[in-house]
Amino acid sequence: MNSRIRVARIGAAHGVRGEVKLWSFTKDPSAVDSYGPLQTEDGKRAFEIESMRAAKDHFVARLKGIDSREAAEAVRNVDLFIS
Repeated sequence: MNSRIRVARIGAAHGVRGEVKLWSFTKDPSAVDSYGPLQTEDGKRAFEIESMRAAKDHFVARLKGIDSREAAEAVRNVDLFIS
């Protein structure tokens, strides 16, 4: 079985253009965007961070393929993993 490490969680939508709040669980929180595509725990979906900026206690991220508030809300509370 492939061991996975949780590195982030997608939070609520931020604005109307598909950005999301992103919580990083890595030692260097800003490094989460350098890990390549992040996957769901079951490996069935992958998310690529296109851009990311710091906010108060989280990041605001744009994920590839998420381009509306509705799409962002659909992935709320999804945990992201690397192998």
